[in-house]
Amino acid sequence: MEAPTKPTTSSLFEVYLRLRPSFAPNAERFLDVDAAGEKAAPTHITIHPPAHDQRRKAVETFKFTRVFEEEATQLDLFHGTGLGSMMQGVLGAEGREGRDGLFATLGVTGSGKSHTILGSRSQRGLTQLALDVLYQNLGDQLISTRRDHVALQSLFASDVSEAHMSAANQYLESIYGDAPSDTRAHSRAQSRAATPLMVRPTSPSKQGLYPTLNHQSCITTTSCTACANGSRHVTSCTNKPPSSSSSSSSIFSFLQRPVTRSHAKTQPQKDVSFMSNPRPSSAMAPKRHMPRVSSMPQFPIVQGTDLDVDQTAEFAVVVSMYEVYNDRIFDLLAGSAAYQPSKTATAKRRHLLYKSTEQSPDRKVVAGLRKVVCENLDEALLVLETGLTERRVAGTGSNAVSSRSHGFFCVEVKKRLAGAATSNWSSSALTIVDLAGSERARAAKTAGSTLAEAGKINESLMYLGQCMQMQSDNADPTKSSNIVPFRQCKLTELLFSNSFPSSSSSHHLARSPKPPQKGIMIVTADPLGDYNATSQILRYSALAREVTVPRVPSYTSTMIPLARPGTAASGRLTPSTPAPMDAALETALSELALLRQDLELTQLRLEEETQRRKEAESSWLTAEQRLENLELELRDEIWEEFESQLESERRRYHAAREAEQEHVEQHLDKKLEILTRGLGEVEVCEDEEAEGDEKIAELEDENQRLREKLQAVEREKENQSPVRKMRVLKPRKWEGKEEFGVGLFGGSP
Repeated sequence: MEAPTKPTTSSLFEVYLRLRPSFAPNAERFLDVDAAGEKAAPTHITIHPPAHDQRRKAVETFKFTRVFEEEATQLDLFHGTGLGSMMQGVLGAEGREGRDGLFATLGVTGSGKSHTILGSRSQRGLTQLALDVLYQNLGDQLISTRRDHVALQSLFASDVSEAHMSAANQYLESIYGDAPSDTRAHSRAQSRAATPLMVRPTSPSKQGLYPTLNHQSCITTTSCTACANGSRHVTSCTNKPPSSSSSSSSIFSFLQRPVTRSHAKTQPQKDVSFMSNPRPSSAMAPKRHMPRVSSMPQFPIVQGTDLDVDQTAEFAVVVSMYEVYNDRIFDLLAGSAAYQPSKTATAKRRHLLYKSTEQSPDRKVVAGLRKVVCENLDEALLVLETGLTERRVAGTGSNAVSSRSHGFFCVEVKKRLAGAATSNWSSSALTIVDLAGSERARAAKTAGSTLAEAGKINESLMYLGQCMQMQSDNADPTKSSNIVPFRQCKLTELLFSNSFPSSSSSHHLARSPKPPQKGIMIVTADPLGDYNATSQILRYSALAREVTVPRVPSYTSTMIPLARPGTAASGRLTPSTPAPMDAALETALSELALLRQDLELTQLRLEEETQRRKEAESSWLTAEQRLENLELELRDEIWEEFESQLESERRRYHAAREAEQEHVEQHLDKKLEILTRGLGEVEVCEDEEAEGDEKIAELEDENQRLREKLQAVEREKENQSPVRKMRVLKPRKWEGKEEFGVGLFGGSP
């Protein structure tokens, strides 16, 4: 097995090229692999414009880290791309933290990206191979969250992405358990197919590349041929001739639990087009069946891939999946819990944020993901299939099962010192990305929402191409390095944001900043496919590019022989041309040939500049559209902010008005209280005057009685004799005066 070729230039990605086997009999091959040395792997390809193309185009040569031809198997890619060494970096050296890795595929729709990453009905993809190697090497050093619940809690506490973490058995039970029918009604299709594998009679040079299928399995020649037109339904496997119903079987239906024979007999199969989008109703919600690992492909088998595992540490493998759909991030493992069922509207998913968290200030993470702790390979494969059933796919004219989103499968390797339950977990991740393919609306025959999805996919791939072109320019020492504009969309931000050293240091955390991630990109191409789309992908993904202009035939070699003396049509000899005239004609013709070559070069450069101008105009239109969208969003945000401020001002005004009214009412109450107290005092004064009048009346009565007594005394005195009168008056002289004085001073006379 050949060692992976090391890149000659420092770049963010090691770019490999894989050519897809094609069996189109009448197609013209436009891509050739340049021959390399005896022991060296090919690294250069050359593309020639098709002969039927009237426009004169240049012959272009592209350089990659390594080129895998049509005969290359999945194992060749696994070992040749250095995926094993990337996994070694993820595990980390003894006592040290691992390094993140990113493994992605890029290409035109239908070029074999999903087949490379996810495999087919009979072959495992690079994702399954990587998981197999990982669990083989970790072995007994993996912790068991079923027996040790404290370990699961410590994993959850050490996670920096604010994720919802659970064990694999609990997660699978929540997805495939006895859930209510109204919850299962909003689940997605039960399978997701990859790019169909072309199953045709193999040529002698390709025999033995793929494993022979077991005759006892339900996969027959007819069913494999029928699966090329994959759908998202699961049907029973029979040996009947292919029909319209059998042609709608899914490429990934082998990952689902097969339908029982009794059920297959009682339930008649219906003809379903690959353009349909089966979404069960709430009344007839089918129960989701857990896929069986035994029905999954077991080949090829990875052997001899030993990784250096830290024997002083214990590990845990945490799996998460998400997709970028219409420039938004959605969780693929959230299941039916991510939906909000409604009777009048379709279920909506909640998109996630890609941001820095409190525990991860130096690196952005996808916050709020559902993460599953997988203890063995079977659990990881079941979780992978569960996430694939939630991914957005649709049928188009170019691909029967086309990915409508960019899929991300993240395998986090948690590591800590063995036996130290209180120590913190360090984390490093291997992210495997299945990018959606670029497509043209005319060839794909998309419309409506599918056309809008294609527009978002092409836009994100255009930004990805700009970033990779900038990477290629920065690798050239003769050119000045520029900043890679990776913040233009969610896809480039997810792919490139962790590819650079962190500029900020986390002082509050007792750890050093993580090194930049290692990236590997596999570009898939069909040598007999669409020349324009494939050449466009190759231009911005290759590590280097060389343009060779076809030489124009010299007019000297074609016209000078005609000017030699000879016989004319009449048979007479023509006079010979003088030598000076021949020299002048030769000079003029050579200058004319040079001018024509310059003209061809100018035309070629004009075409390139025109293409660049069109790309710039398209990017300008896209930027203008984004600006309009931002303006609309800004207007909405300002309107909402104005409404909130207006509402707060209204509330504040009402509160101030109520406070003022309350103050006025209190002031009036105090005035009324003072007035009431004043009126109470007046009434008391009136009572005192009434009592005084009574006393005056009593005194007047007493004075009246005293006057009557005085008058009686005077009459009695007048009736007495003078001598007696004197006798009586002498002792009572002062008594009478006192009584008289009391009457005078006690009352009115």
